[in-house]
Amino acid sequence: MKLIHYILYMLAAIGLAACDSGDIQDKVYTVDEKGKTVKLTAQVSGLGEWEGTGNAVAVAGFTADSKFAILQKALPSTSEDNLPISIVLSNISDEVQLVELSLTNSLRKRLITLAVINMSDYSDNTTRDTIRLDLGNIDVGRFGVLQTGLFDRACIQCHGASGRSAAGLNLTKGNARAALVDVPSSRKEGYMRVESGNAEGSLLHLILSEGGENLLSHNHTEILSSQFKSNLEEVSSLIDSWIESLP
Repeated sequence: MKLIHYILYMLAAIGLAACDSGDIQDKVYTVDEKGKTVKLTAQVSGLGEWEGTGNAVAVAGFTADSKFAILQKALPSTSEDNLPISIVLSNISDEVQLVELSLTNSLRKRLITLAVINMSDYSDNTTRDTIRLDLGNIDVGRFGVLQTGLFDRACIQCHGASGRSAAGLNLTKGNARAALVDVPSSRKEGYMRVESGNAEGSLLHLILSEGGENLLSHNHTEILSSQFKSNLEEVSSLIDSWIESLP
């Protein structure tokens, strides 16, 4: 019996010595992170205007032919105005072709695009660098999304600075609101460009509604359809929502 105890003791001692010598090593697991990463930085205002609406301003990834985001990360709607915000969207697969700062609804449906990165410009799969989207100061409130996503994108080519403002309408940043709200139309007598609290009575609403192509000399629905192929209806709804919110 003593011999058996001695043998067991020696085997245990040999095992401990092997551990101390480093012969038994921990396994090392390497995690291979797939996909790309986009980092948005901005100084944002107006986020609180979307709280409780079901809509969110988000960094979102889309395929080229879908208006629903595959993945997204919302900016916090409780953030104070003009505070710096940094949002990272990671594990972006090759299926994602557009990464946007967008206003989306509860189904991740794109309502309006505020900024966009075409991921085909970063198609090198060996690239591990973070793709950066620095937007500086941006207003994402009800009017802010229309300024950035509609007027700046599709309207100021005709309704820009005073030297080239069709109908005397200047829709550039810092001028658009004053040029629209409760201002009589210079082209359609009896109409306000935007009548506070009354979307259906506002010319801006009417020219984007059925039959509106005949109100002015230019068909604005046709003009905007080339820019908003899949979401003109959503943009029109945002216009109406903003007008109805005006006191």
